[in-house]
Amino acid sequence: MDLASVIRDYNRWWLNPNHRGALRFPRRRDAFGHLLEYLGENPAGRAAALLGPRQVGKTTMLLQLADELLDRGWPAGNITFFDFTDERLVSPFSPREVVSVSPVGLSAEFPRVYLFDEIQNARDWQRWLKGAVDESRRSAPPGSRFIVTGSAAASLRRGGVESGQGRWDEIPMEGLTLAEFLRIGGLPEEEAARISIRDPRAYARYLEIGGFPEHLSPLIPVREARQRIREDVADRAILRDLLQTGLDIDRLRRLLVYLINGSGSAWNQAKRAQDLEANRKSVGEWLSALEETRLIARLDRERHAGSKARAQLRPQPKIYASDHGLITAFSSYPEPLEVPGVRARVFEAAVFRHLREVARSGGGTLGFGRVDEDLEIDFIVRYARHSVGVEVTSATDAKSRKLTRAAQAMNDLGIDRRVLVHGGLVSDLSGEIKLVPLHEFLLDPERYAGAES
Repeated sequence: MDLASVIRDYNRWWLNPNHRGALRFPRRRDAFGHLLEYLGENPAGRAAALLGPRQVGKTTMLLQLADELLDRGWPAGNITFFDFTDERLVSPFSPREVVSVSPVGLSAEFPRVYLFDEIQNARDWQRWLKGAVDESRRSAPPGSRFIVTGSAAASLRRGGVESGQGRWDEIPMEGLTLAEFLRIGGLPEEEAARISIRDPRAYARYLEIGGFPEHLSPLIPVREARQRIREDVADRAILRDLLQTGLDIDRLRRLLVYLINGSGSAWNQAKRAQDLEANRKSVGEWLSALEETRLIARLDRERHAGSKARAQLRPQPKIYASDHGLITAFSSYPEPLEVPGVRARVFEAAVFRHLREVARSGGGTLGFGRVDEDLEIDFIVRYARHSVGVEVTSATDAKSRKLTRAAQAMNDLGIDRRVLVHGGLVSDLSGEIKLVPLHEFLLDPERYAGAES
């Protein structure tokens, strides 16, 4: 199949303006409105690079943007979508070759819009995007608009260091938050909190499979969803995105499984090198490569005056599964959430995912705090004027010893607002620590850990 035919197959609205590419996915994620601004009348002359792991909905987002423009009366020929991972293509193509295929009926009164999926697989994409953005800036209005996606973050970032500075913005896209999960799977215009009351199984499913939109439907059995996550997310991310790096794919896969099963554990590079029978430098490279797939996320220990000097000498980051659904998917247990250790890791990873969003939106920094080897706080968000400490337990009730130690650690670390997220059902207050059930925290993390909380 030649390139022009593949392009026309993707852009069926060129021949039929009533065609819509995302009819199966009418609900839109929270980032949709922000991305739409890049296609508007005043896009500030920059492209948007949407970065995230596979299967979090990046392709769907691009097709929804195309549908929205068509619904607004945008000329169909001015919108071009292309997926650079298409298996019908036997060799990489440059975006320039895709752009050269133009439909009949272009309108000079509207911008050209290019929606390019997994652009890191395109040949010489950095130079093309740099030149295309610069040319659009120089040309008379309406110019062109560009939104690209990528799963291999390093490929985009390496291009961004030299070419992309001032030309495109990196926008992270992760798995669904609990609120998004409920809204997308619920009735139109229904609030997430009401959905969780009406359908408690929806919250349970979120804990079981995580925030991957493709597996949201309750019609897909949980075990099947977990299998799909293992195959579609992890294997493709490693085989497609990392095979070209020349790294040891087998040991990369083993390291990924280890890190996901031990989500929330401190990174010990020397120990992992011993386990994998490799040198420390190689293991460090493998960790960086896995971070680039965004299937894992690093949490650094914050440096704070309250931390003892010895604990600061060689700080070890913690490594989490980026979505808690990966933990249940890779678990060897048939019912992972019934295993206390797995359940605890799921709770922490879910809270971490939501705190990343809260910290980004509020301009805060996120880390974990340690007073000494036995006393630490799971998460600390520091803003310009205050800090929030969040401790997590999967237990249904907070033991007095845990509360005492959490209060001591937060006091030593100078934390203003203190939260303990637990697996029970009741909100409470223990001294200065707010006790919050997991489902309440995930539904509205801004309320408990936001910049204005």
